[in-house]
Amino acid sequence: MSQNSHILHDFKSGSISNANIIERLGMFALNSAAWMTKPINYVGFSKAAGLVSVFLPSKRPVRTVLFSDTVFEYPYADRYWARLVHDVYTKGEEDFLMAMRDVDYAYIDCGANYGYMSSIVTGDEYGNKPAIAIEADPNTFKILEQNANLNDNRFEVRHNAIFSKSGEMVNIHGDKHEARSILDDDGNRGDGNVETLALDDLDNWLKKQNKSAIFLKLDVEGVEIDAMKGATTLAKGNLLVSYEDHGNDKSNEISHYFLNDLKMRVFISEEKGCRELTTSKEIAEVKTNPRVGYDFVATKSDFWLEKVQNCKYS
Repeated sequence: MSQNSHILHDFKSGSISNANIIERLGMFALNSAAWMTKPINYVGFSKAAGLVSVFLPSKRPVRTVLFSDTVFEYPYADRYWARLVHDVYTKGEEDFLMAMRDVDYAYIDCGANYGYMSSIVTGDEYGNKPAIAIEADPNTFKILEQNANLNDNRFEVRHNAIFSKSGEMVNIHGDKHEARSILDDDGNRGDGNVETLALDDLDNWLKKQNKSAIFLKLDVEGVEIDAMKGATTLAKGNLLVSYEDHGNDKSNEISHYFLNDLKMRVFISEEKGCRELTTSKEIAEVKTNPRVGYDFVATKSDFWLEKVQNCKYS
């Protein structure tokens, strides 16, 4: 792909290159919007990005150099990813991954979106972990494939929807690429154009990686419980699950399932490390903002419990 096909952003220095004056102004506006909205969990950033796409438009993607061996490409003025021009994607999750850098595990990226987490975790900065990135939405999957290619295809990609069993055909619902799901507002799936995949059916891929520990990132927009019902074999081993429990869910349904049905221990990543939460009440007390999702990790593996309980952030 030619250099002229993208805007280049160096994450470490913040420099923008290979951009015309309109694109430079747009990137400056996005950086400013991210800076202003960060203290309020980026509420309002998506609207700012929408305005940039209209008044300072570009059809070229942004390619961010995250580390010397890792790049990540996303559409210009993307309402979700464009805040990368200012800050990391999710500090708590990335701090946790860095704390686990020396742990020998295989990474399963469910709801991979454009492949950010798979791109970084397979790079040297995070320990060169083997990874497979799974995305259901066909348009999003095309960009995921592109990012795998830009990073020397060091992680595998699959176009599937994670579910309790493999082989069903389902629809994709939702307007925002970062929030598309196989469930519609009424919880229906229906016939569609993407095939479901149960996590236990990744056994052949896992055997090839020859890793006894598995790190499962589960971001599947309301299908987390169904996904775990398809991971009964995985759950018996050294499995750590990273998942999101949204602030607007007062029932804490997903965390309740991990705590009470799967008998896992649940932790939240905080400023200096991880803290265990033992009841739904404690989880509800953490989820103070109904407009954002909260990242937790869950496990019942002695191997992972020792790592999580002792992880400290520098």
